[in-house]
Amino acid sequence: MAERDLIQQLDQALGDASAIVGPEVKQLLRIAAFVRDLPSLDFRSSLKNELMIQASKEKKIMSTAATPVNYIREGFHSLTPYLHGPREAGLMDFLKRAFGAEEQGRYLRPDGSIMHGEVRIGDSIVELADVPADFNGPSATMLHLYVEDVDAVYQRALQAGAASLYEPSQKPYGDREGGITDPVGNQWFIGTHHGPHYIPDGLHSVTPALMARGTSQYIAFLKSAFAAEEAARHESPEGTVVHAKIRIGDSILEMSEAHGPWNPMPGALHFYVPNVDEAYRRAIEAGAISLTAPMDQPYGERSAGVVDSQGIYWYLATRTAPM
Repeated sequence: MAERDLIQQLDQALGDASAIVGPEVKQLLRIAAFVRDLPSLDFRSSLKNELMIQASKEKKIMSTAATPVNYIREGFHSLTPYLHGPREAGLMDFLKRAFGAEEQGRYLRPDGSIMHGEVRIGDSIVELADVPADFNGPSATMLHLYVEDVDAVYQRALQAGAASLYEPSQKPYGDREGGITDPVGNQWFIGTHHGPHYIPDGLHSVTPALMARGTSQYIAFLKSAFAAEEAARHESPEGTVVHAKIRIGDSILEMSEAHGPWNPMPGALHFYVPNVDEAYRRAIEAGAISLTAPMDQPYGERSAGVVDSQGIYWYLATRTAPM
């Protein structure tokens, strides 16, 4: 039956209850009777708005549940240096003055010291915490920092309170590089790469570095524990690892065999992994010592901790909920 005929029959039936109509129109009449008994227009409008709001909330919840959470927190790389130092050293303020670091957040203890802080330097996050003098944990460490103008940053770091390790000079591997020690004792190798970009391919603005003892064996541990891959490895004629780049996730960990004045400096790394339980298990099987077993955290991560043969603390984490 044509739509227009149905409408005409419905109009007739609404005006004359005795009118003879077909089954389609009878169904429409039942609907019309129901609608006629509904509350006022204002109530219906208010109810509609409430239902729309509730539907929007449910849609958002369903969308969040259906969208996989990236196991790496937004803005982070797989590896993030975690620095520790005494409160009086003012590490966060030093990083701002020396390297133009941008504060991303700080969480204070009741005494005003930093329980956890985050700053961004270039494309990288550096995490930090104030610790007491008798802190029994990660100490100062080494970091490779790439900047557009090494000479300017080197001078700014000295003015901010750093001590010089060596002045900027041209290196055979294509960098102009200088070194400083910050107020906490961390050693920063500041470089500007000569190439298409001031940061070499595969590296970030901040790349963790370390001097190891038994570097070949340590690289084997990283492969077994964290599925690390060798991106580059240079050895002396005697087989000593002079320099290596080890890829872990989307990041590089640089290392050399400890020698002369360059001794191990065991720091800490925040390591995002797809499955923290699996990474923790593999690390323990590879010889690491447990710090904390995997557990869910109230800030939306599942985390665990291990310490390796070089004294490096690995804070393993998997993001489980969006920020």
